[in-house]
Amino acid sequence: MELKIAKAFSQSSAGALRIVPVVYAEPFIQKYGDKAIAEAQALQQQDNDRLIFQGVKFYSDGGYLPETMRMQHPGYTDGSLGSSNYKSAQDFAAAMRPWWDAGYHIHIHSNGDIGNQNSINALQLMIDAKPRFDHRYTINHFGIPSTAMVMKIKALGAVVSANISYISERAKLEYPALGMDRVSYATRLGTLVRNGIVTSIHSDAPVSAPVPLKEAWTAVTRKDVYSDGKVWAPAEAVTVSDAMKMITINAAYTLGVEDKVGSIEAGKFADFAILDADPQAIPAIKIKDVGVYATVLGGKVIPVSETKKPRPLD
Repeated sequence: MELKIAKAFSQSSAGALRIVPVVYAEPFIQKYGDKAIAEAQALQQQDNDRLIFQGVKFYSDGGYLPETMRMQHPGYTDGSLGSSNYKSAQDFAAAMRPWWDAGYHIHIHSNGDIGNQNSINALQLMIDAKPRFDHRYTINHFGIPSTAMVMKIKALGAVVSANISYISERAKLEYPALGMDRVSYATRLGTLVRNGIVTSIHSDAPVSAPVPLKEAWTAVTRKDVYSDGKVWAPAEAVTVSDAMKMITINAAYTLGVEDKVGSIEAGKFADFAILDADPQAIPAIKIKDVGVYATVLGGKVIPVSETKKPRPLD
């Protein structure tokens, strides 16, 4: 059913998005067993200009919002430590290795400090067993990291897609369970950028609404959306230029489609947004309020007025 909907949407003139689906490994393995990778690869036969199957996803630990991500001692303020999906980095690497050996771009849901450590160590084990270049192993969310983890990510050639809503919408809600220091340095974008790691940001919808300019605003200001507008770990803020890369070319690179989208260059699809102000030329505090006049998909201009109401598929 998912495939049927995706094909119908991507082939309809009413569609206004280009989508890069990533296969979720666990249900594929449960359904297809040893043929899971072949079945995932077969999905690429369904590709068209607006539907591009790319990559596979695994889960290292629990979630940031439900307070189930795997934390090291002292854990949460109630003494709990959260949960991991694998007993060790060795077990995690063993589960991913067939996909790694098949050349897949692996994305990891990874949140707690132990969850992130297991994700990074599992990558080290797979590289030791079979070195790969430009693998773009992607750590998604990256909730509670350390400086050492960031440095090892750089050394191993991985990339990060950080959940910026952990600052904009969740920090004020989570600090009673995590403590002020840990919620403040969640999604350490500044440290990632200073270490030269390709970094993108996301909303993790429906965890947070997919509003890229609000995400960029948070990356630059480190403010939350509440009335007091507290700044969380200001040293982890980034420049407007870096924030805009995180929602354009870096996001495309993270998904492995930077040769098609992410910047305006000859040979790529003409995909971009038309804004009513330049985020790099206004006060940073106003970035989230910049209006979108229209989007352009493959050169087709789509006014926002046309996307505010549903349209039937062809």
